[in-house]
Amino acid sequence: MEKFVQWNRLQALPVWATRGFDAKPGRFVERLDLDGGAILLPHRAMVQARQIYVFAHAASLGWFPEGATLAEAAMNGLRRDFIEDGAERASIAFSIDPLTGSAVSDARDSYTTAFVLFAIAHLYALNGDLALLALADRIIAHVDRDMVDPIHRGVSDVAGNHTAPKRQNPQMHLLEAYLALEQTAPGRGYLSHADALITLFYDHMVDARNGVLLEHFSGDWGDHPELAMAAVFEPGHHYEWIWLLDRHEQAAGVDHGLWRSKLQDAAARYGHAASGLIVDEVNANGNVAKRSHRLWPHTEAIKAAAVRHRSGDPEAYDFANRMAALLADHFLDKPFVGGWTDQITNAGAPAVGYVPASSLYHLFLAATEAARMREGTTAPSNAAPAAAV
Repeated sequence: MEKFVQWNRLQALPVWATRGFDAKPGRFVERLDLDGGAILLPHRAMVQARQIYVFAHAASLGWFPEGATLAEAAMNGLRRDFIEDGAERASIAFSIDPLTGSAVSDARDSYTTAFVLFAIAHLYALNGDLALLALADRIIAHVDRDMVDPIHRGVSDVAGNHTAPKRQNPQMHLLEAYLALEQTAPGRGYLSHADALITLFYDHMVDARNGVLLEHFSGDWGDHPELAMAAVFEPGHHYEWIWLLDRHEQAAGVDHGLWRSKLQDAAARYGHAASGLIVDEVNANGNVAKRSHRLWPHTEAIKAAAVRHRSGDPEAYDFANRMAALLADHFLDKPFVGGWTDQITNAGAPAVGYVPASSLYHLFLAATEAARMREGTTAPSNAAPAAAV
């Protein structure tokens, strides 16, 4: 795993700090082409937030000290271009035109909002700026009023649209954000928000009969109306939830061991091709639904292995090494050093013709967990002295 950690530090971070950052507006680019040039596309707040997280965390760890300047500049750009900030509530536009800064999509979606909160948590851990926590609280006030379904709980994909089908994914990333905020600024109510999402996980998102986490639901958390979507799980999200359940255990002192084991068993049993690569989707009955392979599930498998390693699993370290080797063999430094292929077909051919910035969040966070395994440390990977609040 040492090579994977060093690749993040020495190859990926420098590329995305230079070719992946537009200094004039203070924004990260969406994608690079196969030659490493920026592709002109609408800029999404989600991508800005993910990259702010990466470079703030990299700076706090001492892996990339200049990341602090980039993260600060991008946060300033995010607040200027995307965030409508009021006295009590703040909300985030989905995307803007990279040239004019005008809104392309003014939708307020929960997935984007989760990553903005996550970015704020890590930048606050780096600089201790109390204004960031105040902004986070105004954003959460918007989430609570306009995104949380007052009847069925959980957040809708888009603010106010509670009758539309729901997904587990934005719930998961909001949980991640609230746990990060709780870690860096404890005692401000963030843990209670995380607790509510954990309750939702147990009440509605897991299929206890099959031992899996489902992806898609109706608006009231019943079966999704489309049969093909009603009983699908993603092994990568199983691994991601294992890590998050462990983080909640550390924060709240509760035991999620049973469902960490269930998610691990289902992902390991049904989620890997013969090559070891993780498939994209599996039906709840164990049959593979989508045989392609995304980059990010392999990074989440490393994070889940880190949890198992800290629990004393003697096979976890070797498993994480295999996932890092699969990343190196099939995804990384393709088509250029410091870049990646985001998805490949079942036959191993690239499935996309660009390099998305959004994947760095997965790669970098997995590298921090790999480093913890290598060093034998137990502190959370985003640990930093909490500023006074």
